Amino acid sequence: MRPLDLNLASRPFRNNVPIWTAHGVVLAAVVAFSIWNAHTAIDATRKLDALQADLGSVERRLGDLDRREDEAIKGARVFDPKTMQIQADKANDIILRRGLSWTRLFNTLEDVVPYEVRMTTVRPVYGTGPARSGGPHDTVFEGTVPVDIEGSAKSFESFLELERALIVDPHFANVEPVRNETPPGSSEVTFQLRFLYDPDGRLAGEHPEIPHVLEAARKAEEEGGEAPPSALKDLR
Repeated sequence: MRPLDLNLASRPFRNNVPIWTAHGVVLAAVVAFSIWNAHTAIDATRKLDALQADLGSVERRLGDLDRREDEAIKGARVFDPKTMQIQADKANDIILRRGLSWTRLFNTLEDVVPYEVRMTTVRPVYGTGPARSGGPHDTVFEGTVPVDIEGSAKSFESFLELERALIVDPHFANVEPVRNETPPGSSEVTFQLRFLYDPDGRLAGEHPEIPHVLEAARKAEEEGGEAPPSALKDLR
């Protein structure tokens, strides 16, 4: 039997395998791109939801901070600044009271108190606010404390000698007599003095340049002592 060389089909033979292969590859690419696009869209939606949740949390926190700020402002308005300042001054006074060295104060007073003067009471004065030097510059020194002393002197001259000794000493300033009394028929003087005390002796330049200060400085020089610089510069 011999094969026929004639093609009895209605159209010529054509190989469509490459075409369908290309169609399959394109279809696979479209499906893969669709899957990737869907996954990307889902992931973006998830991230967007998380970002919106974070934004909502931030807004809630900001609202909470605003509310707390309003409450703090309302609470602060209840307190009086003057009252708080008084309370702060009292707290500072307590700290200063605990930090004051009584030994240094007594040793310093021992160096300036005359022999004929006897002190009965020494007490720092607290609750008066920052202690100022009262000098030309009205300097405020940390650790400067107002002090009250009470005692008796055998004579009025001894009392004046105590005042002069306190005035010329750099540890003291603003020496003011609160009271002095002389009992009838006696030369003894009972007194109360108030002054500023600085343990570090920084009040040398804060003494007022008034006649009795200059006289005290002159007397201190005559006795071989040291006068404060503020008084010595006028003596020269």
